[in-house]
Amino acid sequence: MKKLLLAGAVLVVTYISVSLWLAPPSAPQQMIFHGGPIVTMEDAAPSAEAIIIEDGIITGIGSLADLQAQSPSASLYNLEGNTLMPGLIEPHSHPIAAAQFAATIDVSGFTHTSRAEVIQALKDNVDDTPTPWALAFGWDPVMVNDLEAPTLAELDAIAPEKPLLILTQMMHDAYANSAALAAAGITSDTPNPTAGEFVKDASGQLTGTIREVGAINVLFAAMPPAPAGANDLLLNLFMAEYARAGYTTVGVMGPVGNDADPIGLLKRRSGTGAPIQTMVYALPGQLAAESTPEGRGGTAPVVGVKFWMDGSPYAGGAASTEPYEVNALTTERLHLKPGHIGAVMIPEDEFTRNFTEFHTRGFQIATHVQGEEAVERVLDVAERVLADHPRADHRHRLEHNALIRPDQLARAHRLGFTTSFFIDHIRFYGDKLPLLFGAERTARYMPIGTALEAGHTVTIHADHPATPIGPLRSLTTLLKRSPNNGGDAIGPEQILSRTDALKAMTLNAAWQLGLEDTRGSLKVGKQADLLVLSQNLMTVPVDQIEATQVIGTWINGQPVDTRQTTRTNASLLWDVLMGMTGL
Repeated sequence: MKKLLLAGAVLVVTYISVSLWLAPPSAPQQMIFHGGPIVTMEDAAPSAEAIIIEDGIITGIGSLADLQAQSPSASLYNLEGNTLMPGLIEPHSHPIAAAQFAATIDVSGFTHTSRAEVIQALKDNVDDTPTPWALAFGWDPVMVNDLEAPTLAELDAIAPEKPLLILTQMMHDAYANSAALAAAGITSDTPNPTAGEFVKDASGQLTGTIREVGAINVLFAAMPPAPAGANDLLLNLFMAEYARAGYTTVGVMGPVGNDADPIGLLKRRSGTGAPIQTMVYALPGQLAAESTPEGRGGTAPVVGVKFWMDGSPYAGGAASTEPYEVNALTTERLHLKPGHIGAVMIPEDEFTRNFTEFHTRGFQIATHVQGEEAVERVLDVAERVLADHPRADHRHRLEHNALIRPDQLARAHRLGFTTSFFIDHIRFYGDKLPLLFGAERTARYMPIGTALEAGHTVTIHADHPATPIGPLRSLTTLLKRSPNNGGDAIGPEQILSRTDALKAMTLNAAWQLGLEDTRGSLKVGKQADLLVLSQNLMTVPVDQIEATQVIGTWINGQPVDTRQTTRTNASLLWDVLMGMTGL
């Protein structure tokens, strides 16, 4: 009996100790930050000596002496020379897909330099994946110089029985072996879905190449579901990656991934105590008939809808007005025929119906556009719909905007659109842009400076997992526009000032998400979403920006717990294990 009581006591003490160790950090209700640079992102008062927060809201900004006199009982947080600024906002990302892809076979150009390395990575890992399907991510024929597309026979040799699906880095093309095609019910007679293609050879047989999101989703739908609770655990773990990088709010664009209810998943993992807050732009089929936007103050509110008007510039998918260049990269590795122009993916009448429906229901519409023809399709449809159904301050969005022209930017601003730029294309693909689009179009690639001059409230995004999470890298690219492999700046006239660049990641991004009244700057009355950094991004030399350390983030006045081992993650892991064992 004594041994049993002793064992029980040990378990109780262990449980209490672990619970205390895993307890999330907390802060006093009233706190004054001081002792380092404070960057507000407000033009009227861009810096401050101190700020005070109370119950998650900024209640005062000024001198330390004045704030202490007003609130003598407030706790003090000494920055010790570190910098305080608003939490960063990522307006366009895919956290569910990113969380699930983190457990896939890495075949990216960030970690491989040759086709031989990529194929070897597949062979070494295909049988060891913990899931019934083998999923690989990051195939990149532009970044990896000799990366020819795999043949169906090659894929079948790598994985004769296990379904294998390889996603390209930009997630607009994929390659499936015969087992994956069979599991998804795809045959040579299967019709192509909207916004997608099951590529066939000259004899009408499947090649294993899957083109665009509509077709890729057919494969994802055929995958067995993850164990109960696994997606919650993966997503919660991955959300902390955004927080560790300095983000406090993320716009989720078209929730995709292997989950039966991705929006429900986001709502479960975005509540109080979550590492980040999310705003959701659903796919059309994810919205209930007659539904309207949810209030932006809720948990993971659905505020918009996402469409793809063209594809990836690096797979021949940019719907441009001029053909791709003709050279070894385009014809031999991307297999584009001379004169190739990417297709506009949604027929005009279909997009008109969709745009009208979601516009009149009050949603913010965000459309993926890379080439000029894709932009033109969106603007033509929008101009007609807006004439018939005016709506003030709709803030419909154009996403990526690689080749958008100055006249289109002016027209988009007149129609009330807002633009977000995928600036990391310059960093990772800048050296290959002349081979794809020629010198003139390369010089105006991702023209964020022109957009700012046209009156746009501009933002940037990393479209993770299309590129790694790295806001300091993106900021450096905004300020230098230099490709990774060296060479001259691409479109140096498009470089933004330090203030405009940081606004694109804070105040402007809040405005684009409809959150400018509550987030994006340090201002009395706003939510205390904060970022503490080791250096002042307003003054640190550009070449030292990426050496800046994220000390921590705060949401609603509370420090964010970015540890991998947290009380929430431990509970989620327990649920997964119990579900897998049937206990």
